[in-house]
Amino acid sequence: MKTFLSHFSVYEMQHQKQLEQQKNTIRDAVGRVFDGFQIRKDFSSEQYRIIDATTGKTCLQFEFIDHDFIQKNSPELPHNPKYKDLTVLHISALSKCGANNGNRLLALVNVLVESIPFIEYISLTDASNIRKCDVRLGLNELSILTSETGESWYNRWGYKSPIHHARNMSFNSDIRNARMSEFPLLQSMIMDAFPELNTDVSVHEYVKSISKQIRSFPEEDECTPEQTKKIEALNMLIGELNVVYSRGLVKTVEQSRAALKPLPSPKGYRSPKGGANDSKKTSHGGNIKKKRITKKRNTKKKTKYW
Repeated sequence: MKTFLSHFSVYEMQHQKQLEQQKNTIRDAVGRVFDGFQIRKDFSSEQYRIIDATTGKTCLQFEFIDHDFIQKNSPELPHNPKYKDLTVLHISALSKCGANNGNRLLALVNVLVESIPFIEYISLTDASNIRKCDVRLGLNELSILTSETGESWYNRWGYKSPIHHARNMSFNSDIRNARMSEFPLLQSMIMDAFPELNTDVSVHEYVKSISKQIRSFPEEDECTPEQTKKIEALNMLIGELNVVYSRGLVKTVEQSRAALKPLPSPKGYRSPKGGANDSKKTSHGGNIKKKRITKKRNTKKKTKYW
């Protein structure tokens, strides 16, 4: 019995040590990738909030979570993590902030996960929208109808429903390729707002023409009555076309495990420009070869964690 407890105690100590290595590697990587932003970390979890330093607006909020999340929500995905714990990055909020649009923010997320060797999936729930004339339009549905691929914005960044994506694409393709003239009731409802548009075109072409028109409309209520009428008509049209979309999305982190060496395990937090520590032991316990790098003295202010 004592031997069993002794082995269990050793296992728990090893597990806790591994978990701390993960947390340190994550913290170091977040600091490096989001240098120049304000970074706020929750004290009781691995949740981070990325804030634009100029505007003070939150750009991103994400959390590193246990791989059980994928096993529970997407059991059809292969998932054999080398680590027991933090192998999934879950994005809970993403919003344009200052000069940082959604494309730049997702590009930074890519850089982040590619620099953390034990992250295997990114997950999120797509609630993206755009606001025009103080009306919120579903960006995912609008993008499906107007994009050349028939995919949402997140889909084009590699975030997809593991089960439903192919089926949804097939269903939506029929809607996109149908002629607007096949929907006489919809025509009569929107012709008043868009009398100049030709309805003898595909739904994709028709909605795309409307999308181009409203692109320059203001976000809030400084719109003219005519602009408001167009936005309300578009919102109604999107709802009536009723494309199908699964909002729970997952992206597999494409990393060549043979080529990518794990980051060294930090012994403690260092400044974002400082990189990982000089230990030759990796966070997986292996050895790596290090290149000699001449560093310039870092005179920038260190990223602060709140």
